[in-house]
Amino acid sequence: MLTLILADAELELIPQKIWGHPAVVAYTKRRKKKAGMCILDSTYHHSALRNITEGSRRGRPDIVHFFLLLSLDSILNQERKLRVAVHTRNDEIIEVNPETRLPKHYERFIGLMESLYDMGAVPSKKEPLLSLKYGVTLENYIKEIKKGEEVLAMSPSGEKRTPGRIFRGEGDYIVIIGGFPEGDYKSRVYDIADRSVSIYDGMLKVWTVVSEVIADYERSNPV
Repeated sequence: MLTLILADAELELIPQKIWGHPAVVAYTKRRKKKAGMCILDSTYHHSALRNITEGSRRGRPDIVHFFLLLSLDSILNQERKLRVAVHTRNDEIIEVNPETRLPKHYERFIGLMESLYDMGAVPSKKEPLLSLKYGVTLENYIKEIKKGEEVLAMSPSGEKRTPGRIFRGEGDYIVIIGGFPEGDYKSRVYDIADRSVSIYDGMLKVWTVVSEVIADYERSNPV
């Protein structure tokens, strides 16, 4: 079993500090929703993001969308050998049922995330495909799910491993991938991980890293 965790993902509701910003007001008026019920998105709120801490890396739900689409559509997931979760910058955990079929259309995905934040689970708490937990650090979540797996953190500064050699053989692994467009992990990832791994000297897009990790695991652990 491979567990993929998108860590410190830049997924959040619009912070109260910028509810009154013209870009946010226009956006929420168009969507006929309160600002506190809308997902922050740099595509629409880039001018407002200048007014909040770390605004240059925030508002990237598209990264979560790509991550989940790639993971859930993989052969590994079809064979039920993949577990996927998202950890957000605000220490929220989104647990994902492997049977989940996400909307391919980005705007529908945003609507789904807003429903998840509103209800805590979708489509229902009795039979959730996506569920949201508040106040769970990455460290505590890994302690909760870990059952002896080696924990790897993907990082440009990690141990250099060429694609195809990320894993040291068959077995169960937990792999942490950063869910942000710039900078480094905010969580104590390097303390949590058994080792950090780099497959390239520079920064890579999340979807590139996810693709390489899944493909490498499939080669190391034939489905």
